Amino acid sequence: MWNVQNGVSQGFDGTKSWSLTPGVAIKPTGNIFIQLSPRWNWSQNEAQYVTTVKDPTATTFGGSRYVFGYITTRTLSLETRMNWTIRPAMTLQLFAQPFLASGDYENYREFAAPRSYDKVVYGRDLGTITRNAATSRYLVDPDGAGPANAFSFADPNFTSRSLRGTAVLRWEYRPGSTMFFVWTQQRAGGDAYGDIAFRRDARALVADRPENVFLIKATYWLGR
Repeated sequence: MWNVQNGVSQGFDGTKSWSLTPGVAIKPTGNIFIQLSPRWNWSQNEAQYVTTVKDPTATTFGGSRYVFGYITTRTLSLETRMNWTIRPAMTLQLFAQPFLASGDYENYREFAAPRSYDKVVYGRDLGTITRNAATSRYLVDPDGAGPANAFSFADPNFTSRSLRGTAVLRWEYRPGSTMFFVWTQQRAGGDAYGDIAFRRDARALVADRPENVFLIKATYWLGR
């Protein structure tokens, strides 16, 4: 059994998004059930907030400059479930979800005026902007030779990754009495790449330090 969901949207302010969510459920044997649910999402936003800078010359916005960026975001995940009936009194349930997300910023800007959708881009419509590769910081002079002071901010690009997994072994050791053995693991990390490269990010995810939790739960039926 399989299904596919696809969604596309575009906002009046220039935002765009596209998502694809296929899914498949298979039963290779009578006692095993496997479900795979990958998801891909891509979106763009013309005014993603980056930082606020105090500037007495920016009287239009009360002495502050609000910096935004044009961001392209991508997310990729795979939800995996498996149920295995080992025997009538014993079952194993597995769940895993690797997740990748990235944000790529460009064309840093500010709004031209309050209550307006018009924007001015640094280095094109307003002042200058340069990036220092050694420090991964941007330097902005918002009005060139004008009175405003230059300011800087860190490159906000990101690539995040995580993995969540759970295994539950259920054993009914006598009628009405059950033991549960549970193992959960989480991994997480991030870099400033701004994109998704599956092989690179998968290797980094495997290298991230895991957090493991083990639990045992038991119930006993006091029958007559």
